[in-house]
Amino acid sequence: MSTEFGTGQATGDAGDAVAMDATREAMAAISADEPDFCQVFCSPAYDYEAVLWGARSVIGSEAEIVGCSSSGEFTEVGAGDGTVTVGVVSSDSLQFFSSISTKLSADPERCLFEAVHDLPSDTDPAVDGYPHRTVINLHDGMAGIGNKVTKLTEQYLDGEDTTVVGGSAGDDLQLQQTHVFRNGRVETDAVVLALIASEKPLPVTVNHGHEPISEAMTVTRADGSTVYELDGRPAFEAWQDAIREDAMETYGIDVDELEAGSDDLVMLLGRYELGIESEPETESGGLTSRIKSFIERKLISTKGYNIRWPGQTTDTQGPLDFAVTVSEGTELRVTHSNKPDQVSAVRTAAENATSELDGGAAGGFVYDCACRAMILGDDFDEAVDAIQDTVDAPFAGFETYGEVCSADDDYTGYHNTASVILLFPE
Repeated sequence: MSTEFGTGQATGDAGDAVAMDATREAMAAISADEPDFCQVFCSPAYDYEAVLWGARSVIGSEAEIVGCSSSGEFTEVGAGDGTVTVGVVSSDSLQFFSSISTKLSADPERCLFEAVHDLPSDTDPAVDGYPHRTVINLHDGMAGIGNKVTKLTEQYLDGEDTTVVGGSAGDDLQLQQTHVFRNGRVETDAVVLALIASEKPLPVTVNHGHEPISEAMTVTRADGSTVYELDGRPAFEAWQDAIREDAMETYGIDVDELEAGSDDLVMLLGRYELGIESEPETESGGLTSRIKSFIERKLISTKGYNIRWPGQTTDTQGPLDFAVTVSEGTELRVTHSNKPDQVSAVRTAAENATSELDGGAAGGFVYDCACRAMILGDDFDEAVDAIQDTVDAPFAGFETYGEVCSADDDYTGYHNTASVILLFPE
């Protein structure tokens, strides 16, 4: 029993030719004539239908192809700019299945229910003898409901042994429209799921490089992804006060002099994100009695922080605007991260993943936040090298608008500014 994994990356003018080059490079690393599975990460610089046609023409007719548009792509060799990046898997110990569903924003419950139930169930003969289940979730990154998408996927899978991993599609930070792919189909406002049924469990880990620098605060007024008040104060003012001393000491920036839309504001919003300790349910009209009780009795867990990026904020007074919903009653702290922290975080994620292997890794997929790329800048390859030094196997990844990982009990399933690593045992 063995698994082989190959990666390829290419750039050029025509999407079909670029995809063929990337896929041929990936196929050169496996011995099978056709792989079982192919994942494609694609810059919006290319025509997606042409890219999928090019990939299919190389890998043959049988393999499942899934993927999405991205905001940066990389392999174990390094990061690319405006590329088509491909990862292929061939294995006699894995089975692959996929599904797609649309109209995600209008009816996420129906969309995810259909996507999940188009996959084989635990009792389906197709997965007999493959007791472990991992589901890759790729979804529209502009829908703004990545946390809900993740929770619904977990709910409808309804299996304690099923791990959900993946990310929100990107569009090179244009923040206009993102797409997901399944075989020859390209959709926006949609979700793609890929079920991996395996003989052995697949290691999946998540980590981020942020540490809290403030006391806990409660979201006391919010609407969707806009947080108006923290502890009854204007949200931006509360964030500003929390970072004032550290921003001056670390970056020499006076936060009282920040200008709306400035580069300094954008940078600080990416370095000083919000770490969520708990996301309790709310009722219209204010905090539920359950939330109030938790806050009063200090029962909110502090084991792990789900990072939330307030990078949609453009003004220097009033609310903080996030990429996903942040509910009233949420307990959070202001956190900080720098380049060394981000490199260390992805190295830890890779170490945690490899520690779960009984033997070596054939390869893997990495779902890595575009916010991490903004923090690391020209040093992003240091993070890639940290993974490669630890995993010592090929991997393909993309820069997401949010990461999915349900494998760690210290966190909920949806993340920002995190690295999620999925490995395949040899």
